[in-house]
Amino acid sequence: MKVNIHRDLIFRTPRFSYQSELADCWEELKKAISISSEAFYQTIKEVKAEELTTLNPKVLFTVWKYYNRAKFRSTPYGTFAGFSMLKDALSTASSQIVLEEKQLVHQFIDWPYKNNLNFSLPELLQNNCFLFANSSYYFTTTSIRYIACTDGLFELAEIDKDEFVIRILKACLKPIRVNELIKNLDVSVEVQADVLSLLEDMLSLQLLLSDVDPNIIGEDYFDRIHVNPVEGTPKYLIAERNTISGGLDEKMFYAVPGLINLMQHILPVDGRDALKQFVNKFKKKFEQKEVPLSMALDPEMGIGYDELEQAGQGDEFINQFFGKQDKKSDDLNDKLKQNFKKLIHPKSFRFNETIKLDKLGLPLADKPTVLPNSFSMLLSVSDDLICVDQTGGSTANALSGRFTMANDKVYQHCKKIGQIEQAANPDILFFDVAYMVETNVDNINRRKLVYDNQLSILNFDTSENPLTLDDIMLSVQGNEVVLRSKKLNKRVVPRMASAYNYARSDLSVFRLLCDLQHQNIQTNLTLFLESLYPELPYYPRLQYQNIVLSQQRWLVKKADVSSLNLTDLRNYLNKLGVSANFKAGLSDQTLCFDKNIDLDLNAFLQYMLKQDKVYLEEVLIPEKSVVVDEKGNPYLAQFILNIYHQEKIYNGFSQPALDETSVKQFFPPGKEWLYFEIYCHQQRSDTLLSGPIAQFLDTYSNQIKSWFFIRYNENGYHLRFRLLLNDEKDGQILTAAFSAHLEEDLAAGLVSDLQLRTYRRETQRYGNDLIEEVEKHFSADSRFVLSLFETHPDALSKYKYCSDLIDKIQQEALFEDKVFADVIRMMSDSFNEEHHLDASDFKKINAQYQVYRKSAYLDLNQDQLYAFNSFANSFINILKTCKPDKKIQLFSDLLHMHVNRLFNKDQRTHEMVIYYFLLKDVQRRNAMK
Repeated sequence: MKVNIHRDLIFRTPRFSYQSELADCWEELKKAISISSEAFYQTIKEVKAEELTTLNPKVLFTVWKYYNRAKFRSTPYGTFAGFSMLKDALSTASSQIVLEEKQLVHQFIDWPYKNNLNFSLPELLQNNCFLFANSSYYFTTTSIRYIACTDGLFELAEIDKDEFVIRILKACLKPIRVNELIKNLDVSVEVQADVLSLLEDMLSLQLLLSDVDPNIIGEDYFDRIHVNPVEGTPKYLIAERNTISGGLDEKMFYAVPGLINLMQHILPVDGRDALKQFVNKFKKKFEQKEVPLSMALDPEMGIGYDELEQAGQGDEFINQFFGKQDKKSDDLNDKLKQNFKKLIHPKSFRFNETIKLDKLGLPLADKPTVLPNSFSMLLSVSDDLICVDQTGGSTANALSGRFTMANDKVYQHCKKIGQIEQAANPDILFFDVAYMVETNVDNINRRKLVYDNQLSILNFDTSENPLTLDDIMLSVQGNEVVLRSKKLNKRVVPRMASAYNYARSDLSVFRLLCDLQHQNIQTNLTLFLESLYPELPYYPRLQYQNIVLSQQRWLVKKADVSSLNLTDLRNYLNKLGVSANFKAGLSDQTLCFDKNIDLDLNAFLQYMLKQDKVYLEEVLIPEKSVVVDEKGNPYLAQFILNIYHQEKIYNGFSQPALDETSVKQFFPPGKEWLYFEIYCHQQRSDTLLSGPIAQFLDTYSNQIKSWFFIRYNENGYHLRFRLLLNDEKDGQILTAAFSAHLEEDLAAGLVSDLQLRTYRRETQRYGNDLIEEVEKHFSADSRFVLSLFETHPDALSKYKYCSDLIDKIQQEALFEDKVFADVIRMMSDSFNEEHHLDASDFKKINAQYQVYRKSAYLDLNQDQLYAFNSFANSFINILKTCKPDKKIQLFSDLLHMHVNRLFNKDQRTHEMVIYYFLLKDVQRRNAMK
C-alpha cells in the first residue's frame, strides 16, 4: 500500500509569538479575553501593563493562563489561535513560512442563539414553507415510531399508524413546499384546512421539519434563514491568518511512509466492542436478513446498540469456551506490550534516553492492517525533528471540516479529499452525518458538505439528494455490518467531517454510524509508551528516525513540591532531569512552563494546588521556527498533514434487490403454512421433539405435506415449528390438535408459552428461486435429526456425522479440493476469531480432536441411515441446483442450520469445533489422495 502526503497544508498558530512578552501583548490579550470571558474581562479591563505585577496572585495566575494559551496552544478558540491554508506547501526548495501577524476573524452567530428564535407554525405553513420528513420513522403493527428530541434528550416517540400521515411522510423525503405538497396529496379544497392542521401537528411532534429548523451542514443556518445579528448577539469566531510565502521541505517527511507501514504491522485494529456485540446479537436474531436500520436499533423489535449480551451454559467440553463470543477483546496494547517487553526494560528507563523504534526489531504481523483512504498526522516541527501529537482518523476531513465555514480553499481541499476516498471505492457511496444536540458544543459541527451525500438526523437537509434514515437497510455479511440505500441500491459508508467526540452522544443510530467509520480499518496509528506501561515515574522519548512519537515525561507529586520555594523547586526539577520547557495537562487544556522563569514557576505551584500528581512533558522549542510573521516573530505552529492512499478498501453490496412478487413472502395463520413458537427450557426441547411433537406428526401425517423446526434464543429460548398443509382448511383442526398434544407440558410449566405466528420466508437469505427447495431440505434435515433422538448420540458422534456429510459432498466434486479446503479454513478462522481463542484454547481443541479421531462413534440404525442419506442427498442436490457464485454461501448456511438442529444449546460453539475438526479431516483426506 503506497501512502502519499497531500501537498496542501492546513496549520494552526497561537495568537502570539512564543518569544513575545506579556506587557507587549497586554492590550491584544485583553481583547481576546473580552470575547472569551466577559466577567473576567471586567476584572482586568482597566489594568495597565505596568500594573500586572501588582495584581492579586489568583487574578495574575488567570491572566498568565490566558497568555500561556495564546503563546503555546494552537487549538483555535476565539482569537487565541487561528488557522492558515497553504497550497503546494511541500517542495524541494523550502523556506520559512511567512504569514500575516494580523488575524482575519470570521464571525458567525453563536449556535446557542438558535434557541432564542421562535416561529409561528401556522404562519410558516401560510407562507408556503418547505417541509422535510423526520426520516427516522418506521412501523410496528399499529404505530409509527420515530426519534424525537426534547431539551437535548432523545426519545423514541410513537403515534398511531395512519395511512394519510404515511403519505405525507413519503411525499416529504425531499424538502417540498406546502402548496406543492397539498397539490400532490390531491385533496379537495374543503379539507385543505384539516390538512394544514395535521401538518401543524406533525411539525409540533417533530415528525416533520420545516426550513426554519436548523441545519448543521451546508449553508450557514442563520444566513439561510436571514437572521440579522443585532448589537450584543453572541458570536462564534474562527480566526485565520493569511499566508504570504514559503513552504516546508518535503524531504523532512521522508520517514513518514516507513512509520505508517510499521504501525500497520504492529498496532492491532480497534474492534469497537459495541460493534462486535451488535454483530453477534444481529446474527443471532436476524442471521443474514437485511432489515431497516431503524428497526434493527429498536429496543423491542430489534437489538438496540451498545448493551451487554446475555449468555447461557454449556456441556463439559463446550463449557470451556463459555462467554468467549461475548468477551471483550483484550487491551489493544497487550500484544504490543509483550513485544516491547522482549526488547526494552521499562523499569530501567534512563533519563534523557531516546528509544529508537526503527532500531528495536519489533516482530511484525504477517499481514498489515487496512488503512482508511485518508487520515491525518497532527504534528509540529522543531528544527530537524517532527513531533507527532496524534496520527489517524477515519478521514482526513475530520480535523479540517470545521474550517470549511471560513475559507473556500479549505472547503475545496476537503472536497478533494472526499473525491480521493470516493474514487478509490467506486462500488460504494460515502455520506456525511448531520447531527446536533449539544448546543454549547455544536459550533465545532458546523461545516459545509464535502461529500456528495448527506444523512440528516433531526436536521433540516439542504443537500440536493438527501439520504434518509428510512431508506437505509442493514445486514451483516460475514462479520461486517453493511448499510445499503434502497433507492440507490448501493452500499453506503458513513464519514463524519467533524472532530466532535461522538462518544458523548446517547443516540444509538448516531453511535452506530460513527462506529462504522472505524469498522475493519486501522484508524489509530498513535503510539505512546505510557499507554503500554502506565504510571511509571519516567518515560523516555520514543522516536522513529526523525519523527518523535512521544516525548519524555516525568511524574511529579503535589506532596513533593507544594512546600518548596522557587529555588528549591527549580533544583528539584533539575534533579529529575526535566527539560527547560515543559507542559502539563491533557489534550487542548495544556499549560507550558519555562523552569528558568520565576513567573512560570509560581504559576506551576498554583497549578499543582489542584492536582495530586501530574506528568510533565518535555516541550521542544526550535532554534529556528518554520513559521514566522512578516516581522520575523516565530510561532509554535501545529500542522495537519493529510495522508492518503488510492487502494480500494470497501466492496459494494453484492446481493441484488429481490423480486418480492415472484414468490409468496409470508403466510399468516390460517394459510397453507402453520407456524408455532414453543417456549421451553433448551434441555426440554429435544424431549418435546421426540415426544409430543413426533406423536403429533405421526398422527396427522396424512394432512401434513412437509415440516421442519429451528431453534432460536432471542426473547427466550424456543422452537420454531413449521408445517406445510395439504389443505389449508385443516389449519384450525391441526392447531387445536397440536395445542392438545402440548397441553400437559403447558399445565406443568415445562412449556412456558405456545404462540401461533406469521411465517415469513427467508427469501433474502436463500433467494426466491431456491426458497421452496430449501424448505424441502429443511424437512429432510429435521427428519434426520428427529431420528437421532431414538439413540441419543453424544457430541463426538454428531461431529462425525457432519464429517460423513462433508465426505459425501467432496465425493460429488461439487467444489475443487483446494477451494473446499479454503472455505472450511475461512469458516473455521471466522468462528475462532468470534470466540477469541487463545493458545491454551487451541491446545484443548487439538487434544479433543485426538479423542474424536480415536473414539468409536455410535453407528446409525437402518431408519437413521435412510434419514441420513435422504438428508445428504438433499444437501448435495440443492448445492447442484444453486448458481455457482452462491454455492459457498449456501453450503455454510445449510450446515449452520443443521448444527442448529443437532444441538439444543451452544450451537455456535459446537459449530466452531465442527469446522476446526472438519478442517483437519479435509486436509487429511486431501493429503491421502
